[in-house]
Amino acid sequence: MTDPMRRRSVLVAGLLCALAAATAVWAQQPVRWRHRSSQRGEIPQPEVGRQSAALVFDVDGDGADDFVIAGWSTPSMVWFRRDGDSWRRYLVDDRESHIEAGGDFSDIDGDGDLDVVHGGSWATNEVWWWENPYPRFDPKVPWPRHTIKDSGQKQHHDQIFGDFDGDGRPELVFWNQQARQLLIADVPDDPRRKASWSFAEVWSWPKAFKYEGLARGDVDGDGRVDLIGGGMWFEHIGDKRFKAHVVDAGYGQSRSAIADFVEGGRPEIVLNSGDGVGPLNLYEWKDGAWRKQTLVERVDHGHTLQVGDLNGDGHQDVYAAEMFRPGAGEKCRQMVLYGDGRGRFVTQIVSTGIGTHEGKLGDLDGDGDLDILQKDFQEHQRVDVWLNERQ
Repeated sequence: MTDPMRRRSVLVAGLLCALAAATAVWAQQPVRWRHRSSQRGEIPQPEVGRQSAALVFDVDGDGADDFVIAGWSTPSMVWFRRDGDSWRRYLVDDRESHIEAGGDFSDIDGDGDLDVVHGGSWATNEVWWWENPYPRFDPKVPWPRHTIKDSGQKQHHDQIFGDFDGDGRPELVFWNQQARQLLIADVPDDPRRKASWSFAEVWSWPKAFKYEGLARGDVDGDGRVDLIGGGMWFEHIGDKRFKAHVVDAGYGQSRSAIADFVEGGRPEIVLNSGDGVGPLNLYEWKDGAWRKQTLVERVDHGHTLQVGDLNGDGHQDVYAAEMFRPGAGEKCRQMVLYGDGRGRFVTQIVSTGIGTHEGKLGDLDGDGDLDILQKDFQEHQRVDVWLNERQ
C-alpha cells in the first residue's frame, strides 16, 4: 500500500470511529423531566417525621406504580395512590414503629397482591410485614401488621426477597447490624404466625460495623439468582449455606445494584457511597477479577442507587443521588448516567439542592417508562416526583 493510500485508510478509520462515538452519545440523549413536589402542594405531605424509607410498586393493581414512605414518627408509614395528575395519601401504619431504611415487597401471604416488609431501626429489634388489604382501601384505616422477629439485637437496615437457594420459592434476606449477621428466612405457609418464621445465617462478622445494601441478580452467569450486599456477593453452596466473595472490601456500607452495562458476559455490579463519602463505581468481571471503573469521583452520602433503561434506548442506565444532611447540603445532586451498553455513560444532573435518601425508580404515571421518586430524609421532609417525558 502506498503512503497516500495508507493515510487515506487511517483517515477513514478515524472518521468511522468518530462517527460511532457520536452515534453512541446521541443514543444516550437525556430525558426531559416534569417535576411535581410536596413543597408546592402537588403531592400531599407524608407527615411521618424523618423519612427513613421508600418503596415503589403497584399497591392497588391498576397497572401504575404507587409509592410508600415510612419514618420515625406517628404515623410511621403511608402510601400514595395516583389520583388524576396528583396523588392521594393513605395510611399504612398509625404507630411509631421507627422503621429503618431498605424495605421490600412481595406477595407474602399468597393472595395475589403485594405486601410490605420493613425492619426496625437502631431503636428496636423487630422486623414486620404489612398485609395489603386489596381491594378494600380506606385512606384512614391502617393495614394489618404482623411480626416476623422481635428478639435478639436491634437494627435491620435493608431487606430483600428472592429465590436465593434455588428451591423455586422466595426467601427473605435482611441485615441485623447490631447482631453482626446477614440472615435468611423461608416465607412460611402461615406467615401471620410469628413462630412459623425461622432464620439461618448467611454471613457474620466479628467487629462492630454497619454493613448494608442489598441487591439480587445472576452474578456468575449460572442462571441462578445471587445475593449482593456489603461490597460482596454471596454464592449459594447448598441448603441455607452461602460463600462470600469480595467485590470491594472498602465498600461494606454501600448501596448495591447489578445490571448488564457492558453487554455480553457477566453483568456488572455498581456500588454507591451509602452512609459515607466516596466514588460511584462500576465493577466488571474480567480475566478472573473485578475491575473497577469510577463513574463519579465523589458522592457525598450516596444513599440512592437504582438501575434501569430510563431513555428507552435498550441500554441500562444508573440513577444515583446524594443526601442533604448529612451530605452535600445545597450542592447535593440527583443524577442519571445514561449507558451505551459498552460501559460508557453520559451524565445528566436532574436536580441540585434537593436531598435524596433512598430515591426509587418506577412507572408512577402508568405510561410505560421509568419515573423518579425523590425523598428527603430529615432536612425538609419533602417528596418529589420527576415524570419521564421522553415519549
